[in-house]
Amino acid sequence: MSQADMDQLASWRTLGARNSQQVVNLAPKVLASGGLGDAEWSVREQLAIAALDLGQVELANTQIRALEARFPKSPRVDILLGLKLEALGDLSRAAGVYKQLLQKDETNVAALQRFIVLASTREEIITRLLKYLDTFYADPQAWSLLAEMYADAGAYAQSLTALGHLMVLQTWDSMAVVRAAETAYTMGDYQLALKYYLRAAEMETPPAGKAEGHRSRAWWGVKMASRRLLESTAKRVDTAVPDRSTSSREQLEKLDALATEQILAVGGAGMEVRRAVLAG
Repeated sequence: MSQADMDQLASWRTLGARNSQQVVNLAPKVLASGGLGDAEWSVREQLAIAALDLGQVELANTQIRALEARFPKSPRVDILLGLKLEALGDLSRAAGVYKQLLQKDETNVAALQRFIVLASTREEIITRLLKYLDTFYADPQAWSLLAEMYADAGAYAQSLTALGHLMVLQTWDSMAVVRAAETAYTMGDYQLALKYYLRAAEMETPPAGKAEGHRSRAWWGVKMASRRLLESTAKRVDTAVPDRSTSSREQLEKLDALATEQILAVGGAGMEVRRAVLAG
């Protein structure tokens, strides 16, 4: 058995990284080598979840049976049974498993999360999420899902509020800031969108001043929001940004030029990129 393989699996568990295909490739070899001690059960649980992610129900079943034999009536094993039912498409029975777990322990986070996801309507998901977040505020995935559900329902102001909580919890997450910018843009608050896009661009741009190749999205947002504001004929644009913090026409022109420079730096000087930038 390779210690490096064991350490890799343990690292993914610690980080909460699923890496399902890699786990399915690696974990059976680690288990076959033996000598894992108590770590065997963590690896089996990890492998069961990864196998279910990939639809390999029989492989997952093997791990679940071993875990059931070792830990009878364990809530963690029951969660795996629920996930297996989900993979098989038996959502009502899966929801029943999670409901029974919650009747025994209403603070079972894993059961709560799955119970929320299995709600039959968007409105019910939102209701369950709000109740869940009253108790488990610091769950960024729940805030992210709530923002998504609100956006799908066209409730953009509420979606933006949920993203605000997500940004508080994950101050490093530039994509959460981009999502907030895109939500504000969809609402028509281009000044607010511009502020968020600029923040995301600042977070994603290295000290050398050039945006990374896969991170030009924020700069495109800066350009689109700047153009919208420059093209507006309204004397005052309706925005949540205080008057003293809104960007002037001169600032907007400079930002538009800067965004063009950054996008071209990322995409190169090819004609297609230049046409896209000029088209705005």
